[in-house]
Amino acid sequence: MSVVTILQNVFTYTLVHDMIAASVPIILACMCAVISRQVDIINIAAEGIIMFGCFFGVLVSYFTGSWLLAVLVSMGFGMLISAFMGWVYLKYDVNIFVLGLCINMMGSSGTRFLLQTIFQTSGNFVSEKVIPIPRINFSFLEGNPVLKSLFSGYTVTEWLVIPIVILIWFMLYKSVWGLRLRAVGMSEKAAVTAGIDVDGKKMAALIVSGACAGLAGAHLSLGYSCLFIENMSGGRGFMGMAAMQFGGANPLFAALGCLIFGLSNSVANRLTPYGIPNQFVTMIPYVATILILAGSVISGRIKRNKSESAIRA
Repeated sequence: MSVVTILQNVFTYTLVHDMIAASVPIILACMCAVISRQVDIINIAAEGIIMFGCFFGVLVSYFTGSWLLAVLVSMGFGMLISAFMGWVYLKYDVNIFVLGLCINMMGSSGTRFLLQTIFQTSGNFVSEKVIPIPRINFSFLEGNPVLKSLFSGYTVTEWLVIPIVILIWFMLYKSVWGLRLRAVGMSEKAAVTAGIDVDGKKMAALIVSGACAGLAGAHLSLGYSCLFIENMSGGRGFMGMAAMQFGGANPLFAALGCLIFGLSNSVANRLTPYGIPNQFVTMIPYVATILILAGSVISGRIKRNKSESAIRA
């Protein structure tokens, strides 16, 4: 099969749907990083929280038959983990990166242990009792395959991700809460002078960011798929942090960066059946991560050099 034919089969109108579906968990992970970054903290534990969110989403859905309760429990567990991180970090001055790495390792090994203990299986867990997040289909689009692919068949969480991003942007840049949050990140001493509870704002940012990461995990196991696989987060927490850096911690710009990761992920999945070595296909999203990070660093240095030149002039 020629390269042109492969590209024609890969880059079709259905790729847009796949790109959006693949981008949603990364966008939610990115919002976790964006919110914590406002108080000058990078919640590196997003990867581990996503793993716990994936597992507890499947667990609660399996035993209760309620996808909504499963999503809420996953978000609550993410908030609980982040609150614990915040408490240890603020009370005992423990390095936040070390805490995050510990949570990430616990997310990988802990969910594996729980999978073997509760479901007596390893590798993955699939069951008809697991109720997925419902998809919204528009019957009036059935006659048009293009419009049906573009606007129908998305899960509830996929439809909600745009309002979530806009709400986070509004709260950060158009509310008093967001102003005080960003003030803490810019200068703690100035924030204290202005009477802002610095530790309280840091804790609030971490808790909200944990909820976003937990939602990302629930969507990944109940919306994007309907199963649990060991290490199924697949680096999406780190991709979210890369997109946050790319977007300058602005929710809107960072979400656009997540679409690039979603596109690379979808293209990689579509290239798999064409005999391309799996090693090259699976590394596409990570290469995109490195390129975006490199681009954001270079762009930041250029802006910094221009600012320094203007000051000297």
